Amino acid sequence: MQAKIITLATSKGGVGKSTLARNLAAHWVNVGQKVAIIDSDPQGSIIGRHDPEGLLKNLTVIAEPEESVANLVEEIKDQYSHIIIDTGGFRNRTTIRALIKSDLAIIPLKASADDVAGALETHNLIVELNKTPERSSNPIKYRMILTMTQMGIVLAKHVRTELEGKGYMLLNPEMYHRVIYPETAINGLSPCITDPDGPAARDISSIIKSIEDII
Repeated sequence: MQAKIITLATSKGGVGKSTLARNLAAHWVNVGQKVAIIDSDPQGSIIGRHDPEGLLKNLTVIAEPEESVANLVEEIKDQYSHIIIDTGGFRNRTTIRALIKSDLAIIPLKASADDVAGALETHNLIVELNKTPERSSNPIKYRMILTMTQMGIVLAKHVRTELEGKGYMLLNPEMYHRVIYPETAINGLSPCITDPDGPAARDISSIIKSIEDII
């Protein structure tokens, strides 16, 4: 077994990147997969709230906010089905090395002009990395994902239409704005664990299915 490596990256903060990383991991843990999160965000929002004795005790969370993240991936990739890397900053060496190691880069964005700009910057970085010797023959796959959207709001649909019209690739499912995400995050948990039949867990399940179709 060799892990599928998924890196969440964007140059814009506050888009739900760490929340999405935690929830993807929780889903896979809940269905019996062996998952690790590498928290390379200096804020440490995942490692700081993770309880290794709690309901997500089967999830491995490793704090690695240094340039050695690529070496860590090599060390553990045969031990897990999925490795999720939560990055911080932009164009720093840690993020670049995480992306180069990835099977898939996920770029979260809210439906706002600033978030779109941040997503496009991240996409451009991936295009640059795909020209390097490490990835020129095996380009990093990517998908953008709309986060914190509300059903029936026209703005998110407009942003999706604009991006897809320009050739950018987005996941079809969105991560809708739901109060349960910050509520469960207080204890380092996920709706996939606390309410596995609820709407948020179903949202994550749809996102997972789309990711698995790619990787």
